[in-house]
Amino acid sequence: MYKLEIFCKPEQQELVLSTLHESGVDRVGNYDHCWAIGSVTGSHRALEGSNPVFGSKGGVERYSLLKIEINVAGSQVKPLIEKLKVCLGWEEPMVNVFKIHNDEFGL
Repeated sequence: MYKLEIFCKPEQQELVLSTLHESGVDRVGNYDHCWAIGSVTGSHRALEGSNPVFGSKGGVERYSLLKIEINVAGSQVKPLIEKLKVCLGWEEPMVNVFKIHNDEFGL
């Protein structure tokens, strides 16, 4: 099992959540729509050769982001990341993947 942290702009929340749901990765037992959402502040500076979707080149941008966390099976990680790249539309989508060891503890 893996945990994904998916960062998106607040206006992308419903698109990301519907992508997760339509991919079938939001189920835990007899429940669906299982994820956690938190607010964070993001930052980047677009360097030479970049093609920023928002902000401009050269200046440090700061903006509100959401962090959506969801647990997924290993076989779902790569296909889901490909779908997220499309739905986010960012040149470099920010998705972190962590190995979860819950099964070692019976969770």
